[in-house]
Amino acid sequence: MKKILIFGSGSHSKVVLSEILRIKNYKVIGFVDEKLKKGTVVGKFGNKTFKVICNISKLKSVVDKNTHGVIAIGSNFIRKKITNKVEKILKNFNWEKIISKNCIINGNVKIGKGTVIISGAVINTGCIIGKHCLINTSSSIDHDNIFKNFSSCGPNVTTGGNVLLGECSYLGISSTVKHMVKVGDNTVIGCQSMVTKNCKNNSLYFGIPAKKIRNRKMNEEYLQ
Repeated sequence: MKKILIFGSGSHSKVVLSEILRIKNYKVIGFVDEKLKKGTVVGKFGNKTFKVICNISKLKSVVDKNTHGVIAIGSNFIRKKITNKVEKILKNFNWEKIISKNCIINGNVKIGKGTVIISGAVINTGCIIGKHCLINTSSSIDHDNIFKNFSSCGPNVTTGGNVLLGECSYLGISSTVKHMVKVGDNTVIGCQSMVTKNCKNNSLYFGIPAKKIRNRKMNEEYLQ
């Protein structure tokens, strides 16, 4: 049985916890958090209570060869920052990909370490989902998509075939991306937008059809 550490303690971490608890051969040993004190209760499911057991600086004290981890934080940039911080302490840390028992993975799909696929998602054959990505509730990712490392989509996103989503980029809730479209790195698509043309790096797009609204910084917040 794999022991799982969950990094982060916000609302999204409880969603990830609930997904992990449905998967056999996983045992959640606790949360890692930089702000909460050791022993703080993060989640309760049934008669089980799950607490913060350490911060990142103390990881070596709780990790053994059977310990795996997942970052349960929605922000792409924070996931990347935490990944780098952990790997400075534990170079070969075991990142676990969490694939919901209530999603559909069709055919030949590659999913990178640390990625989380939430309930109701559908990913079709030929897709390559990178490391530490997030495919959210009931999103439909059609054939031959490429999601680069640390990219993500909100709930109910739909993509056509052969879509490319750049590193650290985000597709907002209920947005749609037309087939063959490329979305650049560090780019955000606003909720309910319809993307019909390629999108540049470091940009915010919104609307039907989606148009560039402005440039955006690398570490700018987008999840409110």
